[in-house]
Amino acid sequence: MALKFGLGIIVGLILGMNMPYGAVLPEEAKRLETDLTPTGAERAGNASGTIPAWDGGLTGPPPGIGYEPGKFHKDPYANEKPLFTVKADNMANYDGQLTETHKELLRAYPDSYFLNVYPTHRSCAYPKFVYEAAGRNAVNGKLVNDGNGITGATIAIPFPIPQSGREVLWNHELRYSGYKVTRETASATPTKNGEYSIETAQEQWLYAYADPQINKTEDINNIEIYYMRQGLTPPKNAGTIMVMHNTLDQVVEKRRGWYYQPGVRKVKSVVGAELDNVIPSSEGIMFNDAFYIFNGTGELYDWELIGKQEKLIPYNTYRLGSPEVKYADILHKFHLNPELMRYELHRVWVVEGKLKPGKRHHFAALRKIYLDEDSWTGITAVLHDGGGALTRVQEVHLFNYYDQPLCSIRSDVIYDIVGGRYNINGLGNEEVPIKFELTDSPDAFSAEGVRRMGTR
Repeated sequence: MALKFGLGIIVGLILGMNMPYGAVLPEEAKRLETDLTPTGAERAGNASGTIPAWDGGLTGPPPGIGYEPGKFHKDPYANEKPLFTVKADNMANYDGQLTETHKELLRAYPDSYFLNVYPTHRSCAYPKFVYEAAGRNAVNGKLVNDGNGITGATIAIPFPIPQSGREVLWNHELRYSGYKVTRETASATPTKNGEYSIETAQEQWLYAYADPQINKTEDINNIEIYYMRQGLTPPKNAGTIMVMHNTLDQVVEKRRGWYYQPGVRKVKSVVGAELDNVIPSSEGIMFNDAFYIFNGTGELYDWELIGKQEKLIPYNTYRLGSPEVKYADILHKFHLNPELMRYELHRVWVVEGKLKPGKRHHFAALRKIYLDEDSWTGITAVLHDGGGALTRVQEVHLFNYYDQPLCSIRSDVIYDIVGGRYNINGLGNEEVPIKFELTDSPDAFSAEGVRRMGTR
């Protein structure tokens, strides 16, 4: 697909101006009220009608569904049946609509893996103040420090009309996921035989960038997210506490964190919580900058904006997160239970990151990321090492928390196809439902806060 560069960029080139990518002219920003949605997606459906026009999404509990605060979100599309199923023996018929992630999974597991494809619902929606922020960001947001930081943006995606791969990636990292969030979560890494153990924890996020009261990017003091994880099970993890400060520009200042372990009764600094350092509990499958497809610094890569495509992606995955579905139903040998998944045809942005000369990453010399146009969420990715060999494929599971409303990731899975294993994080079926508030006060997200919590 040919890229359409914005009016602001074209005018800058004509006038010979040294205009950084980012902010567009006010005339172009008006597209967010006409042919583009408030967050920059195409309002119109596709030519064949298989992708509908955006009608505002789910802005509240759907009629006949209802929602009770503190409970799970019911599936508004539970009565729908698949339109068709993509399997290894018919995948060639859908080649243009399959992401590289799903092609690899279909080839690797032809006897057990498939995609059930359902009608497309562009359900994503956000509060009015998020749309208003996106409009301001369109004319003010800019890349700084060689693309490793941003300025002129708050609350919402910084670049609703992007002109570069780095801007699209920043939209993924700064998409609105709420301001204060608490959830209980489960993770697992099944063996080749399908055996697994469950780890559970309580997670809390304070998204400083999404604070409705901030007026400029600099108000957050370069700390984008305050994060806390308190271990619940198994017993060896119970009582552990980790707090992280995820910095906005990680070239200027790396993310920092602190860890408390009951048996040691000391607070220690977290070292190496970025890039390709592996997560021990994932048995070497998951690594730090792969959570939620990609997070952290993008400085290692040259990012290329490939364009926009129509792909089958996981969407409206309410059934996978239902309390009626147990972990034993989800965690199959080699891959998640495909019967519980829902795939829909959506437009996606495609971005490729290639390692810069002299840079190293053990798992990902090349990253190809597919991002949903309505939420700017990285939905799937494929990773290759420096020799071109496939190392990992990734997928996240998205739906609209329609009482807010906001579209966010519930769970994310990373597959080591060569090793025949996977790691999944963010399961919540057998845990306490998500809350858009904090259990602890904001001052707990610090070394001193960890110390107080660990000794109380």
